[in-house]
Amino acid sequence: MGYFLCQAGKWHLFLFVMMIISLPVKCSPPEDPIKCTNGTKNCTITNSYGAFPDRRICRAAEVAYPTTEDELVAIVAGASKENRKMKVVTRFSHSIPKLVCPDDDDGDGGDTGSLLISTKYLNRTLKIDNRSMTVTVESGVTLRQLIEEAAKAGLAVTSAPYWWGLTVGGMMGTGAHGSSLWGLGSSVHDYVAGIRIVTPALPENGYASVRQLGEGDPDINAARISLGVLGVISQVTLKLEPMFKRSMSLVEEEDTNLGDEAATFGTRHEFGDMSWLPGEGRVVYRVDDRVPIDTPGDGR
Repeated sequence: MGYFLCQAGKWHLFLFVMMIISLPVKCSPPEDPIKCTNGTKNCTITNSYGAFPDRRICRAAEVAYPTTEDELVAIVAGASKENRKMKVVTRFSHSIPKLVCPDDDDGDGGDTGSLLISTKYLNRTLKIDNRSMTVTVESGVTLRQLIEEAAKAGLAVTSAPYWWGLTVGGMMGTGAHGSSLWGLGSSVHDYVAGIRIVTPALPENGYASVRQLGEGDPDINAARISLGVLGVISQVTLKLEPMFKRSMSLVEEEDTNLGDEAATFGTRHEFGDMSWLPGEGRVVYRVDDRVPIDTPGDGR
């Protein structure tokens, strides 16, 4: 009798677990990576994963939330005048490396004057030019916003990373990319036509200045992937193209022919990629190509 009761208990537990698993799941963005105990002072910063690889706490004395380029210039000027250490943080702080942390001694809060500059509210689309097929946005605009705003004008972002919570400034600062060997490539910075970046300056120049870089400028390639060391990206102009759709399917195969496939797969499929599972001796190919805009299907 006791055995059957035990078995019944197992079934009840199994059914309970299955009920939990089958509950509706709702996706939500990561919580704000910045937490402060006194308004915008005495703060900690993490990433969208909730912890950095070393599991240590990253501290900052203060965070600023500019909403315009003028406010951004004033913040950089004030911090530059006071010789404060500054780091820029994006809306979701998605990067795994600890580049956003302003402290050298993260765990003890040693740098009491450090400042975080968040681009959370620098999130406007400033201009879409259909003739030149470009869009100018503030650096805090997310990839999702960028794609949606371009689509309203009948335009598309050529290539982009897979998670649309990334920001334009964050993608540029870290060299974020999608997957493509075609055209200019798969990196967002490959499609940059112009940048406005706020940098510290000498006292006679007001401690901060705005530099505008365009195609052909000798410094634009450095600013395209700056890792945040050249200043705060304020605005970015990106090249777009006419709207198109993508057709994608996943194909799983044995990895016996992986070497040959790796050499040619990217030339056959514009946005294709492959995920190798060496422990299983298999590879998952993502067959991803552009198709005409009138192709049936809405990607759901």
